[in-house]
Amino acid sequence: MYASFIQALPDKVRSAEFKDEGTKFRKREKALGYRYVELNQLYKKFIALDIDTPGSAYLWDEHGLPPPTIVVVNPENAHCHYLYELNTPVYYTEEARRAPQKFYEATDIALTRLLGADAAFTGHLVKNPLHPSWRTICNHRSYDLEDFQEYGVDLTPQRRKEVLRESGIGRNTTLFDTLRHWAYAEVKQHASHTVFQLAVDSKALAINGHFLAHENGVLPAKEVLSTAKSVGKWTWKHRASIGTQKNRGVLELPADMPIKEKQAQGAAYTNVIRTEAVDDKIKTAIHTCKQRRLEVTPANLEKCGLAGSTFRKHREATFNWIRLLA
Repeated sequence: MYASFIQALPDKVRSAEFKDEGTKFRKREKALGYRYVELNQLYKKFIALDIDTPGSAYLWDEHGLPPPTIVVVNPENAHCHYLYELNTPVYYTEEARRAPQKFYEATDIALTRLLGADAAFTGHLVKNPLHPSWRTICNHRSYDLEDFQEYGVDLTPQRRKEVLRESGIGRNTTLFDTLRHWAYAEVKQHASHTVFQLAVDSKALAINGHFLAHENGVLPAKEVLSTAKSVGKWTWKHRASIGTQKNRGVLELPADMPIKEKQAQGAAYTNVIRTEAVDDKIKTAIHTCKQRRLEVTPANLEKCGLAGSTFRKHREATFNWIRLLA
């Protein structure tokens, strides 16, 4: 059973002894000696779920779901990682078709919802089932994506009352606009920043589910939670003034501000929104470099779709994203 898990890993595996202390690429044989390993992200052989409920090794059975191929249990708190092996892997290369990817993502989201798994879990770094720190339960089963629907897994995105504020620019801006308008009203319901931020994080991940049908699918959880952190921090800081001033627009500009300064502030805000489209291009090129195992340099970014003129015009922004993502 472990043979297919090992074979699905890339030749060089990102691994770590403790997931909060950073990861490092190691040869597969050596990486398997560490507690955490990263699944192959170009060749997705498994659906990985993070179950933070104590004693969740058989939670799948309580929900009438098929048994995971491998359940990796933390003996200290009985939290688990579920790994469902797929008979046919889903490819995430440039030439890969989008339809199987959407099917994979819809199944992942549906299983996450049904099992109450961690919606922020990206399915990258998982507990290594071969490591002695964990306890493992193996079920000699593998699946086609269609099989999960036979167990009542509904792939239809959950209906939500809010309407996405489509930006016409990109998913990041749509997420930002929808989330911040929700947060302006929600902040009044919370007495502490910590509790409010948890609500913002949860809402951001729910909004991201709307992008399942988007051409490029959902945003990475890391990007979603970064946006949620910014919105939560700003909204909490300005919670006392939100809703108390009228006709100020999204910038909350003072009523007595000179018109020229208002226009300057508005132009600056518009510029920020426009840069979202550029940011998407930069981030896409960076992720493509990483997928191709290329060093993230200006020359390689151009090979991966970022025009040289865009790099020169947005040089500082590009290097900021490289620091954040690479």
